[in-house]
Amino acid sequence: MFIEDYRAGAYETQTGFKSFIPSPINSSWEWRNTRINTLLEKANMELGSLNAYAELIPNIDIYIRMHIHVEANKSSKIEGTKTTIEEDMLPLMEVDPEKRDDVQEVQNYIAALQYGVERIIKDGFPVGSRLIREIHRCLMNGVRGEFKTPGEFRLSQNWIGGSMPSKAAYVPPAHMHIPQLMSDLEQFIHNDSIDVPMLVKAALVHYQFESIHPFLDGNGRTGRILIPLMLLNEGILKKPCFYISEYFDLHRTEYYDALNRVRTHNDLLGWLLFFLEASVSTAEEARKKFSNAVAFVGETSRIARQLSGKTDNLMRVLDVFFEKPVQTATQLAATLELSTQTVNRALNQLIQENLLEEKTGNARNRVFVCKGYLDIFQA
Repeated sequence: MFIEDYRAGAYETQTGFKSFIPSPINSSWEWRNTRINTLLEKANMELGSLNAYAELIPNIDIYIRMHIHVEANKSSKIEGTKTTIEEDMLPLMEVDPEKRDDVQEVQNYIAALQYGVERIIKDGFPVGSRLIREIHRCLMNGVRGEFKTPGEFRLSQNWIGGSMPSKAAYVPPAHMHIPQLMSDLEQFIHNDSIDVPMLVKAALVHYQFESIHPFLDGNGRTGRILIPLMLLNEGILKKPCFYISEYFDLHRTEYYDALNRVRTHNDLLGWLLFFLEASVSTAEEARKKFSNAVAFVGETSRIARQLSGKTDNLMRVLDVFFEKPVQTATQLAATLELSTQTVNRALNQLIQENLLEEKTGNARNRVFVCKGYLDIFQA
């Protein structure tokens, strides 16, 4: 099937509204638009460069954790959370009570994404309906929507926007269509008899998953988690270091419009071009951030090693900030198994050298940030 000839689906009349049934996607795909080939070539080149760079960096997992934090914040922000990355890294009880639900959702996203990565890397588990349900269960555990059957495909109608289906911006298919549609989606993911580039497959799967909207809540976040997991599962990524939600958040209107235009105008080409442009940019930015982070860690560590006093403790404290650049003294003491007094002495010395900042201005319950390092990933 040619991308340009795709017909997105059909509307089904229900009581007082119409729902949309997306067309199956498990088939071979071709295209006439040569820009797809150009973007695919650029994206594959950038992903190859990112892979090579990631394999050369010592302790790459430290930097990947920061990417995951940013991904979780940006993907959740698309759905309406309003926390900063600094707030997301704090212990929950240190967060403004009005923002704790948002922080919990972001922390759940991190847990769900890491769970998916481990299932693929350690267990060799394939991306499919079972893993999707498991990820959704992690995502929705103990947060808003926790009573909307986490980990189970819906058995009732949902909709996007508006107070009821008749006023909604989009009404997904009725629940009785979900088993067949998700089966087609899973078959497409694992169909090795068709020659579809993995980035094209990931784009089509993301669109189709969001159109099916198989869960009562959490579909957007689950669908965005699927993108890096598919690339990791197929070996396109050697390390879990490609996270596209920051681009989607920066171009949120275009992201939503591109998805909607597939359903309203059969414009699958427009969505695919948007997705490939996002992929090129995401891979480029990830490589730059890794490079900048490695340089920052090297220079900051060099300065810390030159300081007088208990350099070993200074370096141990500083290393924790490279894993998570927002910390409290209590967290550090527990992580490093040092006394609070020893930790505070090291923190004060690092602040004097402008390697850390204290954010609250309080005498107690202070929060420390390695701002230069955090800024690299927020740029």
